[in-house]
Amino acid sequence: MNIIRFLPNTLTLLNGFSGCMALLSLFENDYNKTLMWVLIGVFLDSIDGLVARAFLVSSEIGKQLDSLCDVISFGLVPGYFMYKYLNDFLPYELVPLSILAFVVTLASIFRLARFNITPSSQLDFQGMPTPAFALFVVGIPFIPFEINPIIITVVVALLTLLMVSKIILPSQKFVNGKPSNFFWLFAVIFISVLLIFRSQALSLTVLAYAFFGILYIRLKA
Repeated sequence: MNIIRFLPNTLTLLNGFSGCMALLSLFENDYNKTLMWVLIGVFLDSIDGLVARAFLVSSEIGKQLDSLCDVISFGLVPGYFMYKYLNDFLPYELVPLSILAFVVTLASIFRLARFNITPSSQLDFQGMPTPAFALFVVGIPFIPFEINPIIITVVVALLTLLMVSKIILPSQKFVNGKPSNFFWLFAVIFISVLLIFRSQALSLTVLAYAFFGILYIRLKA
């Protein structure tokens, strides 16, 4: 039995497991562990496809598993986070409206379903990728200055719309085996900021990716 052909799907399922652990951490109000598990999920989501292509074991079931596990890690986790967030700051009589936070999860499901039928030859993303969106949301508790919860909610709503939109954002894929210009821009500037400020800069870095990504695509067109 060739164990290698099971490796990509195992990595994908571990992404789903990391999403489950992130949910458990949210139940316990442990935002540090939530962020850690989401980051693990992002890493696994980044390498499972690379491993599948490297060993020539890509499959249709792998593609479907990838999106199903992403629904947990990058759809359900940010949705439940926003449910807790709204539940904490809304007036008592408006607390039932907290369930609207799960629109985030539904948008993620739609985004992932659309991704599954997008030609694999497309180099850039249509709409904000769900991992980036999830990182913005779980990074909110680490923002080093106080922001009005209404502003945070509005920004999350706008990013949710961006996620399901057809606005093109640059991916971090290599083009013809070489990094794109945006890859270098993002790696040199924003990853350097992340290395210095770490979790405190995570949400702002995702916002910068969205803003400068749209600007880059517009200038490139």
